[in-house]
Amino acid sequence: MHAGAREQGGASDVPTTPVFAIMGAGNSGFGLAADLALRGFETRLFDLPEFAATLEPVARAGGLRMRGIRGEGFARITLTTTDVPHAIRGADAIFMSVPAYAHRRMAEAMAPHLQDGDILIIIPGCVGGALEFLHVIRRCGNRAAVVTAEAASFIFACKKDGPDGVWIRGLKQGLPLAALPATATLEVLDRVRPAFPEFAPAVNVLDTSLNNVNNPLHPPAALLNVGRIEKFGGDWSFFHEGMTPAVCRLMERLDEERLAVVGALGLPEVSLLEWNIKFYGHQGLGGKTLYEAMSTTPVHGAARAPSSLDHRYFTEDVPFGLVPTASLGRALGIPTPVTDGVVAVSSAVCGRDFVRLGRTVETLGLGGMNAKQILAYVEAGAARPAVP
Repeated sequence: MHAGAREQGGASDVPTTPVFAIMGAGNSGFGLAADLALRGFETRLFDLPEFAATLEPVARAGGLRMRGIRGEGFARITLTTTDVPHAIRGADAIFMSVPAYAHRRMAEAMAPHLQDGDILIIIPGCVGGALEFLHVIRRCGNRAAVVTAEAASFIFACKKDGPDGVWIRGLKQGLPLAALPATATLEVLDRVRPAFPEFAPAVNVLDTSLNNVNNPLHPPAALLNVGRIEKFGGDWSFFHEGMTPAVCRLMERLDEERLAVVGALGLPEVSLLEWNIKFYGHQGLGGKTLYEAMSTTPVHGAARAPSSLDHRYFTEDVPFGLVPTASLGRALGIPTPVTDGVVAVSSAVCGRDFVRLGRTVETLGLGGMNAKQILAYVEAGAARPAVP
């Protein structure tokens, strides 16, 4: 029985406090762990052995300092560990919050230890996070009835505040979440609702994947400001100064191609502007155009630009966001020339082959499927439909 289940006893059922495991001790992992712990949830913080040094300051302090819109104080972490079983055993939900290029490595580390009934939520999944995770653990021989889920983006705008602290400056409302299989989405939401009522059900993991707003947002702004980044570093407002009218026009073209792929799968088409207002309108983000909204956003004004090209706006959002979006487009017969162009130029300026490094329909376990078969697979999850 999961730690947060209701125990039978006496005249009534007594609910216990849910237990959450956070896999990854980066900016987002710190944010999740501190927020949950400060609100009284039993929280375990894990990272891979090669990143043990990241956990050491937290272990010494016994927790994390937190400030920002979710409150201020010291969040006592129940457990910090590099041991997978210790982190996940009996947890009501396992949040995996690492950069997308670490998803495969984390899946391989977790595969021997996941059991029937475990719920893993990748936050965010970028494009195809839940699909890739399931594909990897199955390849590793795990056939347990594990539910993999993903969110369309990260729930906070946050960053580390020293080696044992975090600053949370933004909170998304109505953040889409879906499970693989899609039939388990409501079960996942019920499991995490005591902690995060901000999540909202999505149609399926394609819906969450293709509605990740980072992918059409970050790479164009980073790419068109590449000279400034290399020359002057990152001490300037990425949103207020970097998102000019021309930059936002490129974002809109990328978004048009994303929406064409979304539409080909019969999923709800919500624009980049609409998503940002939906997420952050309660904190003052708004405008009639993407440029007006993103160049004045009060949530992101303090966000600094990348200090180098070795940044997740390239290394994560391109190979694990734009590349799989274009790959899905090709599988569905949807042309994505602007997306392909941004991928190609980003690869050239960064000196990396992002197509080779990134996700494709093949690495997501969708190779050879048509739209109907892809939709059937994400609905059922357990069995891959026959491909003629």
